[in-house]
Amino acid sequence: MTVYIEYVLIDNFLIDYLLLKATFSTTGIRVRKGRLFLCAIIGAVTALIYPLLENFYFLQTIFKIFSGLLIVLLAVKFSSAKSYIINTIIFFLYTFLTGGAIIGVYNLFKISYQTEISVALIVVPVYLLITGMEKVIKYLYRRRETMKLVVKIEIEFSNKKIALNGFYDTGNGVYDGDNPVIFCSKKTFTKILGDNLLKAKLKKICVFTVSGQTENFAVSLDKIMIYNKDEPNIYNNVTLCATKNSVGDGYDVILHPALMESEYEKQNYRKVKEVS
Repeated sequence: MTVYIEYVLIDNFLIDYLLLKATFSTTGIRVRKGRLFLCAIIGAVTALIYPLLENFYFLQTIFKIFSGLLIVLLAVKFSSAKSYIINTIIFFLYTFLTGGAIIGVYNLFKISYQTEISVALIVVPVYLLITGMEKVIKYLYRRRETMKLVVKIEIEFSNKKIALNGFYDTGNGVYDGDNPVIFCSKKTFTKILGDNLLKAKLKKICVFTVSGQTENFAVSLDKIMIYNKDEPNIYNNVTLCATKNSVGDGYDVILHPALMESEYEKQNYRKVKEVS
């Protein structure tokens, strides 16, 4: 039984450490390993008290919630109460999802919770579950933030209009002379030019990336309309450049930050409001 208690301490220490690390990694808060270590120890020690309260379910539940609130509070010096609440919610979310998944696996394979082997091996699936959940939540969060910068656009070239989705990339600082450059895949580039591809006045633009310098085909657009709800902002003097790779998931064109309305006004680019 002594070995079993040691396993419980080690398991709860590692699990609390992983849960706290995943929580702060998700919200982007830096935390010292020493604090995580201390809070994980507190969580492991309090886990030994749970069985003593098994005849007092309500008190046991309150104790579990309080211990979770405490270790999150002690782990980081939060800038605001809102930040603490958000991190606490994520911590409990990870805890409940992990606990539910482990119970489901144990019941599915009829594994006893009481054996020393099952207690000793529980850390492995917990680590895999927490790591997987962290990646999924981070992806969904990044996806949500990305979609905030996706807008409806309409590109006009040689009297042909095509509706697309554009994404504002604040890292796009490429200019063609004084004109901002927007990017799309070769497939979209061909689709926009259509029958005018062969007779279009194509030019090449040098683009510097982490992979080195590349030369891509480009063309000056007649205009681009970027919609803010139902009202478009119409911009002239914009260059469309084809890239070798796909530009991204959920959008067709990478827009220049100068085409954001406020930035465009600051740089005195011509902007025409469409009148209905």
